[in-house]
Amino acid sequence: MLSYKHGYHAGNEADVLKHICLIQAYISLKRHHKSITYVDTHSGSGIYKFASDYMSKNKEYNRGITKLENYKFENQSINYYLKVLRNINKCKKLLFYPGSPLIMSHLADNLDQILCYELHNNEFKLLRKNLSKNLNAKIFNKDGFEFVNKVNEKKKTLVLIDPSYEIKDDFDKVLNTLRTLNAKFENLTAIIWYPVLNIENNDLFIENIRKIGSNRITRIELPVKKYDEEVGMKGSGIILFDGSPYLIKLMKECVKELYHLLKDEYCNIKPKIQKI
Repeated sequence: MLSYKHGYHAGNEADVLKHICLIQAYISLKRHHKSITYVDTHSGSGIYKFASDYMSKNKEYNRGITKLENYKFENQSINYYLKVLRNINKCKKLLFYPGSPLIMSHLADNLDQILCYELHNNEFKLLRKNLSKNLNAKIFNKDGFEFVNKVNEKKKTLVLIDPSYEIKDDFDKVLNTLRTLNAKFENLTAIIWYPVLNIENNDLFIENIRKIGSNRITRIELPVKKYDEEVGMKGSGIILFDGSPYLIKLMKECVKELYHLLKDEYCNIKPKIQKI
């Protein structure tokens, strides 16, 4: 896991999905709560330049943000996401893709608190530099899954859980974290991103989540490629814990739009938004 660099994947279709959901989750919560604690469990460095060696190598952004830059339709979630990215870049033409810590640093007000975890030493140092002007942000060089022992249960909390899944333990850690959230937390909304790598493992992962027996979990899955046996990511999804009906409605509309914009011509699976 410590060799993982999100810069190789920044701005791809998975980032588009999770960052749209993150932005709308925050906006939805701020309608009812003056202050929010935001927790980012796998923060990365916060800024990813398109001209960098990492992003230039695979150019995964061409499968995601590049397809949306000239978006001229009416989906409010997509349009607001693009507005946020341009405001952070301070220009219409994007020079870098902001990670979730930078997006939330831009959105959050003085009453909010931002807690970022990053285990990779170099990424941690870059993130600390990139968020140095944000007085509300605290950055920890620790395993982000430890957040469950640190969160104030009385304060409204929004969590993004976005591990690399380079090791299978991450799937187990996500399941254990979900069990803890369901048993312990009443005042917390979590967005848990996951990759779809193959049908069998994905079905098993979803079934294990279903066995938790919670009525607070929604599955949002965006396929972009044909679900076959070839190696590689076929799409990605979000496990939304305790998302509001309003947020789920927005994401249902948004995912339908993203599916038509981002999928390739051979994609043979429809998007899924369902309680599990």
